[in-house]
Amino acid sequence: MQRSHRAEIIKKLLCRHSRLIVAVILLLCLGGGIRYLWTDPRISLLINEGGAKWIRFPTAFQLPIRQSEKLSTGFRCRLEIRALPDSAILTLRAMKQADVSLDGRLLFRTPGGPEGWKESHQIDLRPWLAKGSHELRIDVDHWNGHPALLAYCKSLGIFSNNSWEASNNGREWMPVLPADRISPLPISRQFPRSDRAIGSLLPLFLSIFALFFFWSLRPQNLLSPSWFDKIHISAGAVRWLLLGGWLFMAINNFWKTPLTVGMDYEGHIQYIRTIAENWRIPLATEGWQMFQPPLFHFLAAIVYRTFLLIFEPETVIRIMKLLPFLCGMGQVEICYRALRFAYPHRESHQVIGTLFGGLLPMNLYMSQSLGNEPLAGFLTGLIVLFVCRLLSGNLRSLRKISILMGVTFGLALLTKVTPVLLILPVLFYAGAEILKEREATGNGFKEAVSFTIISTGILFAVAGWYYLRNWAEMGRFFIGGWDSFRDIAWWQDPGYRTPTQLYVFGESLFYPVYSSIYGFWDSIYSTFWMDGFLSANYDTPWNFSFMLSSAWLSLLPSTAIVIGIAVAIRSHEKPIRRILFFSTTCIFIYLSAIFYLFLTVPILSTAKATYALGLIPCFALLATAGFEVLTRLRLLKAVVHGLFACWAFFAYASYFVG
Repeated sequence: MQRSHRAEIIKKLLCRHSRLIVAVILLLCLGGGIRYLWTDPRISLLINEGGAKWIRFPTAFQLPIRQSEKLSTGFRCRLEIRALPDSAILTLRAMKQADVSLDGRLLFRTPGGPEGWKESHQIDLRPWLAKGSHELRIDVDHWNGHPALLAYCKSLGIFSNNSWEASNNGREWMPVLPADRISPLPISRQFPRSDRAIGSLLPLFLSIFALFFFWSLRPQNLLSPSWFDKIHISAGAVRWLLLGGWLFMAINNFWKTPLTVGMDYEGHIQYIRTIAENWRIPLATEGWQMFQPPLFHFLAAIVYRTFLLIFEPETVIRIMKLLPFLCGMGQVEICYRALRFAYPHRESHQVIGTLFGGLLPMNLYMSQSLGNEPLAGFLTGLIVLFVCRLLSGNLRSLRKISILMGVTFGLALLTKVTPVLLILPVLFYAGAEILKEREATGNGFKEAVSFTIISTGILFAVAGWYYLRNWAEMGRFFIGGWDSFRDIAWWQDPGYRTPTQLYVFGESLFYPVYSSIYGFWDSIYSTFWMDGFLSANYDTPWNFSFMLSSAWLSLLPSTAIVIGIAVAIRSHEKPIRRILFFSTTCIFIYLSAIFYLFLTVPILSTAKATYALGLIPCFALLATAGFEVLTRLRLLKAVVHGLFACWAFFAYASYFVG
């Protein structure tokens, strides 16, 4: 009886305090993550201390990928000793190994390997000092990144800063640069500033804005024609209009978009051809993109083999690119249905959420590239849709939903490993909802456990074989593209992160192209609302005036998403509260994972919003909740409708190749 009583208490806690439990778990994870930043040597975060700054050699950052290499930089400063201090302890941090010399005499060499670079070293300079001039030199070696140094000795007035000099050959010395000083990549300045781009389209912008602004303010009186007041576009009709627009874009862009548009095009083609020619799934060590799970590449290989008998290889590749495009179209349907579950009796909310999700720029441009991201996003979106159905209180055919959930999850994990991030939140929210809804019958615990076992069991049956094969062949379940195990080492400037890059934002509002070099949030913003990496192709055919203008127009939907998150936390309206909080949880988890990648992998594209392509329905739900708040006042509603219409038109026009 006592055990049964405890189980009952646990069930009630899960049912009534699920949001609090999730918040506590997220806060604990956040605290653990911050502590992790300070200790993990894989996280190249350079934090100034003791009045000194991290410094580096004054070389301009370059965009091209750099192969595995060792770089060395010498740093030096001049000392003038008039009176010997009682203590002269030099504190040193080097990225990643260093030799300290005074007047040509080697005093200290950092012990161990580069893994210990985060340790602080103290060197006593007092025994080697005398009155007069001295030269302190510190030589730093780094692998796959620029050498950097932080050093200070308060008693001697030594602080690494702009007064130091650096050399990469030991002969020519130049003033150093602070490690957090970032110069723009030349390619970013080849495009007009975003504010000037929108200025060049001002007549079109004002026309669209005025049309929808005055439409929202139109008087509802007898002077209006009867047919005028009856004009109404349902959410279902908007969904079909969007799908038609996507289809029209596919037809128009089929021959106009270069084959190479998209990240890692050559690697994906190599993967597809390997399967098509050998009908064998390669190991992660056999090629650039072959660490990816195989489902998309296997489907593309079937298309490749089928149509190669009829068409030229270039045409066949264009046909293969229709697979991601269809997945992008599928996100329109997913958003529409998710909005119907969240707002079953508010068609205006369904309309605006479907428009938002159907025209989200990262989906529009990613769906026109050859890769597995759109398929993984579509399958992940289906998982989110299943959870939205459960959280809306629709628990009919629970066993069927658990089977579909397991199959979809398994297929998603056979496409990309990213959906693994959703396993715990999906099971938690689904289980809590089942416990709550079935509490009266007393079967809640049993049905929640049954749902978990069935869905995870089928997930493992569908996808487990691939990850078990990885373990059997390579000793690990998953091998990342950056994993040293593959012996494919590469990096991009600058090869480290600074605190400024973690919180500064604004470059993407003016020069969004490759603004990722400035920081995490600029990278997320420029890839969420624009093709900030130009799909890894300098000849990307997008309409850049429209795309760059979106940098400013996207501030409105960004605000709506932020407000939607606040609504999720404070709302008391069921079931939308649970759906919005689930969406917020998923976004937080994905952002945390992307943030971790940004810190640990020295590559510009690690902070891509497109990793969260499967959360498009989550963003659409939160944006809809935010727009509901923004449109409560009549005049503000008209302004929001006008700006949102401009955003939607510009988003579509950006990726419709002329």
